[in-house]
Amino acid sequence: MNWVKEAESKLRDYAAKEQSLESVAERIAQLQAEMTCVRSATTDSTAVHGGGNCREDALLNNISERTELERAKQKTAEWVEWVNKALRALTDTDRHLLDVFYINRHKGYVERLCEEMNIEKSQVYNRKNAALRKFTISLYGVTET
Repeated sequence: MNWVKEAESKLRDYAAKEQSLESVAERIAQLQAEMTCVRSATTDSTAVHGGGNCREDALLNNISERTELERAKQKTAEWVEWVNKALRALTDTDRHLLDVFYINRHKGYVERLCEEMNIEKSQVYNRKNAALRKFTISLYGVTET
């Protein structure tokens, strides 16, 4: 397995996964609010054999969606913390290089790094590769198998 490619993939997904924690939390709160605003099921109607009424179905769907979202949120939070731990093992410069190259990449990023660090393009790439190697080892313990 190419662990460096896996590490690059993690860095590219990092911002979106971190953002998803916020959006999923908002959706869970919305579902919770819907649940507390739900009126009670009517007891004067006869249920269809083997099924419930529309209100009961809505309640069950709400519970099911919240359960799945909670599970996804927990899994994503663990993933983000795993990547954060590997990033914390790096120097500020290494983290900045990986952030600019993978996490928050913008047009002209290499040229901007050249100016910031006062070095040539080849040196920027060499430093990025060294930072990526450190990140990969911090994340997986290996770079190649």
